[in-house]
Amino acid sequence: MAELSTLLEKEASTEIEAIVAEGKKRAEEILSTARSEAEGVIAARTRAVKAQREAALVRARSAAQLEASSLKLRSQHEGVQSVFAQARERIAALVADRSAYEGVFGKLLDEAVAGLAGTAVEAVEVAPDDVELAKRAVSKAGLSASVTANDTVQGGVRLRTANRSAVENTLYGRLAALEGELAAEVSKALFGAKAD
Repeated sequence: MAELSTLLEKEASTEIEAIVAEGKKRAEEILSTARSEAEGVIAARTRAVKAQREAALVRARSAAQLEASSLKLRSQHEGVQSVFAQARERIAALVADRSAYEGVFGKLLDEAVAGLAGTAVEAVEVAPDDVELAKRAVSKAGLSASVTANDTVQGGVRLRTANRSAVENTLYGRLAALEGELAAEVSKALFGAKAD
């Protein structure tokens, strides 16, 4: 019986060792699979984080470029508007210099009369400060039209005919009419050939 006990013990021990070996082998497989899965998850998350970072950089770069373009356009617009504001100031200075303005006023009147192509002028409207100047210019031009003050006419003349048509020729009106056309040239002069 001692032999049987030893034999059973030996078989149990072998069986236990086989079970332990199988358990270790299975544990190593599970551990290896878990490591592979963990590495895959880490790699996927690393790729996702990298992709998110790159996307964020692209968005930030695009936003910065958009902001820079906006600032550049705003700066160009303000620069161009400043030039036109200075032009209006120079017109105001010319109009204030009565001796210099008298010759310009006469030319503005002559051009307005020519624009009517022979239609008789009934009234000449001018800024209140220009009434006396206009009376002299109308007389010099040989017109028999009345001269009236009109606050809406600044830096030039508005001629009215009997058929209620009107021709306006003012320095401010000319500047306003040319602003769109000149804006690109002014921008190019201020900011170079690549001005948008």
